[in-house]
Amino acid sequence: MKKFDPDKIKRSIIESYNWPVLEEWTNFHFKELSKNIEEKTGDRISDETLKRVFGKRKVSSENYQPQAFTQHALNKYIDSLAKKEPSKSLKINLPKIYIISFLLILVILLLGLLLTKYSPFQAQAFLFSCENKRDEAPFTATFKYDVSKIKDSVFCSFNHNQETFLPPDKKMVNYFYSEPGIYNVFLYTRAKTLDTISVISWTKEWIAGCFPNNQPELFKPFQNQSFYRLEHFFYSPPEQLKTQVTNWQANYWTSYRCTYPFEKSLDSLTFQTRVQNNATSGSLSCYDIDIVLTAESGVVNLRFTQLKCSRYATFQVSEKKLDGEFNDLSAFSVDMSDWLDVKVTTKNNYIQIFLAGEVIFESDYVYSLGKLLEIKYSFFGSGKIDSIELKDKQNNTFYSNDFNKTVLN
Repeated sequence: MKKFDPDKIKRSIIESYNWPVLEEWTNFHFKELSKNIEEKTGDRISDETLKRVFGKRKVSSENYQPQAFTQHALNKYIDSLAKKEPSKSLKINLPKIYIISFLLILVILLLGLLLTKYSPFQAQAFLFSCENKRDEAPFTATFKYDVSKIKDSVFCSFNHNQETFLPPDKKMVNYFYSEPGIYNVFLYTRAKTLDTISVISWTKEWIAGCFPNNQPELFKPFQNQSFYRLEHFFYSPPEQLKTQVTNWQANYWTSYRCTYPFEKSLDSLTFQTRVQNNATSGSLSCYDIDIVLTAESGVVNLRFTQLKCSRYATFQVSEKKLDGEFNDLSAFSVDMSDWLDVKVTTKNNYIQIFLAGEVIFESDYVYSLGKLLEIKYSFFGSGKIDSIELKDKQNNTFYSNDFNKTVLN
């Protein structure tokens, strides 16, 4: 059997699709890929198996290799992607080659000038916009569209896995956002993604919920949004969690998020917080703590793990994303026995991460993050948040919460 090269497989597939970056792939993309592989090869690979191959699911071994059947099917699929029609030889006299080449270059240049001067044909093929991309939850977002010139069926995904067919004879569609959050709305055909719009459904209140391991897109808010609001911190006791969640799963994450247009730049900011996740809180064995600050154009993402588990640590700022598999993130593998005092500072496209007052990691980045939109904590199992403070570039506190009193300036 042909040697299986997972990196080549992933690279070939990603380059062959006009989809968003891998980090933004949802269930839809993996289901589509599964269907396309079956159409091309006759072999069926489930979307869950594809998620493991592409690193979207935790696996038991660092050197994970899919089964031989899956390897064979993926090799067949990328071979089909690489096939090209054989070129026919042209018998042309040598002098004519130079003339024809010159004429072809001239035609290409003229077409390029025309396409630059006038609106691109592809841009005229459809229209897609949202009248109210940011509003306080709950609200109805109105999307205007024109897909009458597209021959294929066109769909819209408003909320993760929910798919809506857009009738070509209609011009608008409404969607109700009941919960706060940042939603990437995709316009697409079965062949490719056409456009993406980010919708911000915000609130001044914190929202808590949970999701199955490795499936944050399945986040479900708790029906009771008060049981975790204890006297001095946020904490969801495991025995009460089971009463809040239907279809309970043993491996789960609890998550707390505040989605709000703070109107402060994440590129010039100080973030301080105190968190805990260990056996005393009734958590699971891994004790991961994930902190995400999301802005208009990028994110800051830190994942702390217990000692010796740095393989699953994560660091991301803007375009720079590092994981513990191929990078040394041992600085994020820490003693979880007590509270962690975490501090993040950004200035002049440079970020520093502090733990207990000491710098543990720092990095530069190229692309600006923009204004802060969301603060999100996720704990493998059930962790605690004791305090949060955010300061702007003038060192003025614009948000603080010690879970006795919230200040929002």
